[in-house]
Amino acid sequence: MRKYLFVLLSFASTLNSQAQERSERYDLPVVITLSFPALALPFRNLDLNFRNIGVGIGTEITLNLDGSWVQQLQVAWMRNRQAGNQLMAYTQLAWRPEIGDNGFAELKAGAGYIYGFTPSPGLKSENGQWVSSGHRGKGMLALPVGFAVGGHAYHNDVRYSPFLGYQFMVITKYNTTISLIPQTLVQMGTMIAK
Repeated sequence: MRKYLFVLLSFASTLNSQAQERSERYDLPVVITLSFPALALPFRNLDLNFRNIGVGIGTEITLNLDGSWVQQLQVAWMRNRQAGNQLMAYTQLAWRPEIGDNGFAELKAGAGYIYGFTPSPGLKSENGQWVSSGHRGKGMLALPVGFAVGGHAYHNDVRYSPFLGYQFMVITKYNTTISLIPQTLVQMGTMIAK
């Protein structure tokens, strides 16, 4: 009985160490993103996207052994002179099937929070006069959905996974007259994992 227990524990220990090696290899990569945001409907006026720029950093957690389901976490800063700069934090659940030997596609959806800064001093009415209310910003709920394609490249013990993606976001409570507003993001970046 002790022999069988020893063999069983040895086998379980081997499986556990292999699972930990795999999850350490793919969990928590650094994701660096360059984004081009625009307040626009999906696939309309794509040239508007390339008038603004944003940078982001994040990571992801693998949810299954083959890495086809991941939870992504991202923080980004978006520059937009016309609509106001934004600071955004969001999470997305992504399904990432493999394409060929080293390629992948990605479908993702999630939720986030955007703090939007006003592009110029706001005005408010006081006693029949318009007075400045300063550069106050506000927080808004964001619901992003998107897709991406990319590939994996290996150099020594490091995996680089460049990608190109497109996201559509619905932003709530943008202002008092328009409760929902669309925003699109063209994104490029890379995941770096050891």
